[in-house]
Amino acid sequence: MKSIVIVPAFNEEAAIGWIVKKSLKYADEVLVIDDGSADNTSQYAKGAGARVIAHYTNFGKGVSLKDAFKEVKGYDIVVTIDGDGQHNPDEIPVLMAPIREGRADFVNGSRYLNGFDENTPAYRRVGQRVLDIATNITAGTSVTDSQSGFRAFKGDTISCYKFRDPGFGIESEMIADAAENNLRILEVPITVRYDVENSSTKGPVTHGVGVLLKIMKDKAIRTLKR
Repeated sequence: MKSIVIVPAFNEEAAIGWIVKKSLKYADEVLVIDDGSADNTSQYAKGAGARVIAHYTNFGKGVSLKDAFKEVKGYDIVVTIDGDGQHNPDEIPVLMAPIREGRADFVNGSRYLNGFDENTPAYRRVGQRVLDIATNITAGTSVTDSQSGFRAFKGDTISCYKFRDPGFGIESEMIADAAENNLRILEVPITVRYDVENSSTKGPVTHGVGVLLKIMKDKAIRTLKR
């Protein structure tokens, strides 16, 4: 099955080369969306073997994924992974397996499928619970990691995703889109590092509140459409 790994990135020169090289061990192509980086993200990604689409300014993760998904026709499996080194590319086969085996259309890599580990910061535990509950109410699902950026998608389902939210609300929106289209959603456990630098200019509380408001807006829009 032909596969591609998508890496949305903003000022991720420290980790992007490693992510691209590791990802190419498991996929036919790696596509990096450089979302207006001010550093050498694009150059390092290309040097490691990735195809790069570079935005002239920072539009947001939702826009990056929207642009990337326009480029994935002809692929059987599409994987998304964050560009900051938080996820381990060696776990890509774990996410691909349920699609290869015909058991899922959307595979969500969950950091919390087996509960929170002792290294998870307290503020993250509380915020994650709130966002998971809000997402599950909107989508009618029971995911344990609604904000995961490490996912795999069956290639012939990509038209289900509308990419309305330009920012980080896209993670919850994609779950709701998948559920709305009756796609089979499966979670698999993944590992995570919390000691990597985060390129976001927002603090965790501000970021979390912003995402929650976007989830609530998405819920209202979907309710009105019914």
